Amino acid sequence: MKKTVLVIPLNDPEAIMIYEIAKGLGIQIIRSPQPHGADLDKEIDLVPLVKAGGWERVVIVEMPGLKTEAKLRKLGVEVVIVDHHHYTGIERAHDKKGKSLPSSLEQFLKLFRVTDAKLAKLGYDPRIVLGIGVMDRGFVWAMQKDGFTEKEIAATIALQRTLLKSHGMLKDEDRKAAVARKAWDRRREWNGYQVVEHNTEVEIRSRVSMIIALEVKKPTSIIFVEKKRGLIYVQESANAMDLFRTFGGFTFGLDHNWGFRNVPGKKNVSLKDVQRHLSDLARSYVRD
Repeated sequence: MKKTVLVIPLNDPEAIMIYEIAKGLGIQIIRSPQPHGADLDKEIDLVPLVKAGGWERVVIVEMPGLKTEAKLRKLGVEVVIVDHHHYTGIERAHDKKGKSLPSSLEQFLKLFRVTDAKLAKLGYDPRIVLGIGVMDRGFVWAMQKDGFTEKEIAATIALQRTLLKSHGMLKDEDRKAAVARKAWDRRREWNGYQVVEHNTEVEIRSRVSMIIALEVKKPTSIIFVEKKRGLIYVQESANAMDLFRTFGGFTFGLDHNWGFRNVPGKKNVSLKDVQRHLSDLARSYVRD
């Protein structure tokens, strides 16, 4: 433990859960302030910090950054990647045999040999901790598939909120929930997808997803366009991986979901681009 440091951005319930468990176990931690889309190569002080700390193993959670990883290895440090996503040019969703990896939380628990007894000693219900990982891996639908009861799913959602609130990530939540509800109510249907657009700083995808889980209660294909945040997503789609191969970006939710962050100065992906590509795919399926 003394020779290991965990590098992690606290940007969602799973990451916070990992952080809290690691803290309880006495694991040394470097917290990143980066939001979703965290990039290890943006952590410009990390390499000298690791060198000064004398750590021999660096465990990096969902922060791809090949240049910085290489620099760490050049120091003679063992670099352990905990991740389950595709990124542009980086495959971290599957193992060497092509099997989908478990959630980062599940990987963390295995890597540090965190037993149910240890979780209970830290004050957690092991089943609900696992639920946090499964929820991140494949949302409510994965929990249902893995045999979680409605009561356990509700407890997992409640723990997610507790974790977010404990780190100040639910500030002004009533307003943000109202923005998400308004965006969902204004949705329009296109070729079997619900198109949800909005243009504020509020992250709506996860909030709308929870509306769907609690009210629609079944996987729903959606195209999200969060213009102000520069993000476009296609969720619950058999075409997510094809979109990733075409446009780059990232995948999540067992490769059923795709996202892309538009940034100034680089080629952007628009709603029209996505719709055009999905239409082309639909026509090719018909021909096949």
